[in-house]
Amino acid sequence: MTTETPTRERLDRRRVLETALELIDEVGLEALTMRRLATELDVDPMTVHHHAKGKDSLLDGVAELLWEEVDHPEQSEDPGEVLRTLARSIRTLFHRHPEAAPLVLRCTDLSRPELELWRVYLDALAAAGIDEPAAVLRPVLFYALGTGYAEVAMLGVACEPAQNRQYTDREVLLYLGQALPPGTPPQLAAAAVEMIADCDPDRCFHDGLELMLAGLAVRGES
Repeated sequence: MTTETPTRERLDRRRVLETALELIDEVGLEALTMRRLATELDVDPMTVHHHAKGKDSLLDGVAELLWEEVDHPEQSEDPGEVLRTLARSIRTLFHRHPEAAPLVLRCTDLSRPELELWRVYLDALAAAGIDEPAAVLRPVLFYALGTGYAEVAMLGVACEPAQNRQYTDREVLLYLGQALPPGTPPQLAAAAVEMIADCDPDRCFHDGLELMLAGLAVRGES
């Protein structure tokens, strides 16, 4: 009786990057190593190096995958809706991949997926009647990137994107108390409460976005 040998899935650069992203989501960015990735792929570490020339190259590739996940805008005559699509999608990216998403902020060469995304949004804003698309795209892009990063890092004590539930007020205050340096003066602790414990991430994000769109004179009907 002849037994068939299972056919191993062909290894290419995209599969290496997708597996790296899955590992980062599962174990965290710091725990990702080329050897651990090779073990996950069931290949020799040198095979991984063939597709990603070192960890920096690997992380740049993961960032490319992340940019590909950002939604493209629907055709719209409302530039505000175009910008809302971008901002919401980038924020969602940080919540979906809290460990990996900050890789899009790395100071590395610009990737093709990132440039293609810029081109799509610049063209969509121009089609919606904006004379200087970059002037309105740039601040909204930076706002979404900064807010997404803050929610998963700086404000993680309250927002905790990896959790699929809302913390009670008591839990937030407890986490906040643990995060404050020992001996924090009352007035500084009060500032932390105002900035974090009173944080409704969804409301704060959307209110801030609408204020920005109004300031840019591209606010449309919600």
